[in-house]
Amino acid sequence: MTPSPAHVQGPEPPRIPPLPPSEWPAPLRSLLADSRKDGAGRVNLFGTLAHHPGLAHAWLSLARVLTHEGTLGDRRRELVVLRTAHRLGGTFVHERHRTPATEAGLTPEEILATAGAPDTHPWTPEERALLETCDLLVSNSMVPDGLWHQLARFLNPEQLIELLVLAGQTAAMCTTLGVLRTPLDSAAPEVGERSGTDGRVTLPVPEPDRKYAADARLAADPCPSGALTLMDAP
Repeated sequence: MTPSPAHVQGPEPPRIPPLPPSEWPAPLRSLLADSRKDGAGRVNLFGTLAHHPGLAHAWLSLARVLTHEGTLGDRRRELVVLRTAHRLGGTFVHERHRTPATEAGLTPEEILATAGAPDTHPWTPEERALLETCDLLVSNSMVPDGLWHQLARFLNPEQLIELLVLAGQTAAMCTTLGVLRTPLDSAAPEVGERSGTDGRVTLPVPEPDRKYAADARLAADPCPSGALTLMDAP
């Protein structure tokens, strides 16, 4: 049986293409080089922010505090980011945080469960309260007193404020990158794109021209499933 193609047309191009690192302000290039410990997947994010250096500095300063100086803890932070990104359809942010979530101790089953109803997974009362809070925040609903008091039993005032800012910052990036159609780093738009829902790789051009060699390598090298393999023509 011959498999049918998953898509006929290629992905929509980004509305504001990310700038290549050669066109970034020097401080932004330095920041990317100095933050390798944050993992892959930030080149197109940084390239998008590079269009607005002042905003890039402010946003990345906030991101640094939330990621490296925050008091919520890694596991709580990643639960909030994954849940918020899922509820807003933020494929870029959700995919970007799969690795940090794993490093924070979330199992593959728990990462998958962040996209389900809270009562379909045996979350702790604390974690379920976090997920329910994210659901309310993304729908612009007030957090009722009962849920707030529950949160306050395991979060101090500093952490409660951080929780709200983290959810808001995640929502802002989901909206921005989604509207701009910013592509994931794991696939170059001219070569292919990996779905954020099923992991399938779309190849608009099965055998890309040599001019896309660098883009093809960028797409294939980090591909976790090995779905993309490069073969140099003789």
